[in-house]
Amino acid sequence: MTKIEHRLLLDVSIKMESERLILRRYEEGDGKDLYTLLERNNNRVFLKEHADEATNVMSQDDAENRVRTLSAWWDTRDRFVMGIWLKETNGYIGNIWIEPKDWSVPSFEIGFFLDRGFTGKGYAYEAAKRSLRFIIEDLDAHKIILITRDTNERAIKLAQRLGFINEGHHVESNIENGKRYGLLYYRMLRKEYNETIKHES
Repeated sequence: MTKIEHRLLLDVSIKMESERLILRRYEEGDGKDLYTLLERNNNRVFLKEHADEATNVMSQDDAENRVRTLSAWWDTRDRFVMGIWLKETNGYIGNIWIEPKDWSVPSFEIGFFLDRGFTGKGYAYEAAKRSLRFIIEDLDAHKIILITRDTNERAIKLAQRLGFINEGHHVESNIENGKRYGLLYYRMLRKEYNETIKHES
């Protein structure tokens, strides 16, 4: 059987911890936390750049429907999206999403969204680093991909700090509201993870 056929048999963690954070699959009732966070960050330009899909969540019911869909995708291995909660207060501060790109490689793309009130405190780095371990160890990845707008300075700095390698820059490849922007493509191979991030865990 191929890795694609084996994916439902993977022993995948649904909850994980780092020093200050709990990352877990969304559960029924988490829509309230998601909607509250999006309302706190209800700047459409910010959301479009950092959490594009969230712009379609207009109510708490929308948010609850969203988290239940994400949970269902986890079970079918179509997508792995985790909420990020603070250990100390149980406050919900964002999410990490992991999307299979090619199970035969296997390769996965990673992205994140963090409440603006919690940026600059190392939470994104901590959550992303723990997620990389999940992708390598639980999902048996060979390659991890990170794609970000070339205008997203925080995501660029995070990718560099994590040790991702720039594979290319698609200059002015997209346009929104009359403004052009490009996309930066980063990669981390399993051997590169083992040489860098693994030894920090």
